Amino acid sequence: MSQIIEELPASRRRTAFETVLMGGGFVLFLVMLYEMHEPGETGTFINPPLIALAAALLVWPIRRLMPVRALLLSGGLLLLLWFMTQLAGILVPFVAVYLLAYLLEPAISWLNKRYNVPRWLSSLGVVLLVLGGLTLLLLLVIPSLLGEIQSLGTRLINVIGRARDWAIHSTLLDRLAETGLADKDELITQITTGMQAMVTSLTGSLPALVQGVVSSISTVLGVITLLAVLPVVLYYLLKDYPFITRRVLELFPTFDGQREYLLRAGGIVGSYLRGQLIIGGIAAFNVSVLLTIFAFPFAILLGIVTGLLNLIPNIGALLTMILGIAVALVFGDPVAKDLILVVAVLLGQSLLEQSILGPTILSNQVGLHPILIILSLFVFGYFMGIFGLFIAVPMTALLMTLYKAYREKITLELSNFSESTSNALGPLVTTTTLHPAHSGNVSPLQSDEIPTEPVIEPREDSAEEQSGT
Repeated sequence: MSQIIEELPASRRRTAFETVLMGGGFVLFLVMLYEMHEPGETGTFINPPLIALAAALLVWPIRRLMPVRALLLSGGLLLLLWFMTQLAGILVPFVAVYLLAYLLEPAISWLNKRYNVPRWLSSLGVVLLVLGGLTLLLLLVIPSLLGEIQSLGTRLINVIGRARDWAIHSTLLDRLAETGLADKDELITQITTGMQAMVTSLTGSLPALVQGVVSSISTVLGVITLLAVLPVVLYYLLKDYPFITRRVLELFPTFDGQREYLLRAGGIVGSYLRGQLIIGGIAAFNVSVLLTIFAFPFAILLGIVTGLLNLIPNIGALLTMILGIAVALVFGDPVAKDLILVVAVLLGQSLLEQSILGPTILSNQVGLHPILIILSLFVFGYFMGIFGLFIAVPMTALLMTLYKAYREKITLELSNFSESTSNALGPLVTTTTLHPAHSGNVSPLQSDEIPTEPVIEPREDSAEEQSGT
């Protein structure tokens, strides 16, 4: 076998060698995918980063081939996503701080340009304001919010008891049992079990992401370290934000040698997020204060939920209204007064957003059609759950900006191609001189009938020339 390989020409031997390396790299790529999907026991030697390293070393001699580049790019992207998933509990606080710095950076730049305030001083002041606001939030809002959540769980348990009593003494279920359409005892058991499961899901479970964060900082030392480090990280992010932004932009590919599409996309997403967060905060404050004044049950909790759902366009207002009506019907005392109150407050807040807050704060719209917004909400919600609903609109705006940048690049290349073609064919095009008598509109199909030789007009002598002769 070795003799046969040695007898092959050098080019064919090189091709065979490249094929073997490419096949081995592809096999290791599949093994890495399997390890990501079916992870082995903790502490084992074989893991996705080690497999990726072996695959990269294997195909590195033939990295100039396009299939190998595609394999390295896809493998690197999957490995990056795997690392982010594994380190989610550690990265989430830092990502939240970076997002906060992204939202607060315009204030730092405005102070620097308008009043010539150094970035380090304005960054320090903003960090102190953020810490003060979080402290007030922890001291004033969080205790009331936890008390309302605890009261909600207790009252839901009472509602389950009342629903069971109603089912036992209900004549409707007796009639259904007499007709043989349903078993009364089984229906009571199903109603009780279903409501208990719903209460457990609402009050006892936390999202998986929050659980990962809590488990990663569960120790007292971890909490203290996180609280001490995050303000420092926020300060340096605000102080050196332009430098950090330039370095981050350099990681992304260019279109026609430029990265203007990233700046445009960042401006759109940033304006949208800042505006939505401001409007959501105003909505949470207004709804909480108004419902608390009129002693509506769970006013603070409903106000915070209103502010969060306000980040979901179109659907958020509808979900808030349904939730408010449900709270009024279940816990209202009296029901009619609380029902009218919550509907009036939520409608007033919605009217305020549509007429004043939206046009004033969201001056830079994302430029998406309502149908596209609704479609993006369903798509992102299907793949990413509740989190997908919050990021659907900015991510769709980002994708549309990237697509427009790519389309403009293609259009520019086509226009340059047409200009170069016309310049190359310019000497071959014969320019015709028309007689004044033929200076009307001439069809291109008739241009062959027009003589290309210049027409010589008879010159008329002037009166002076005639007299001179």
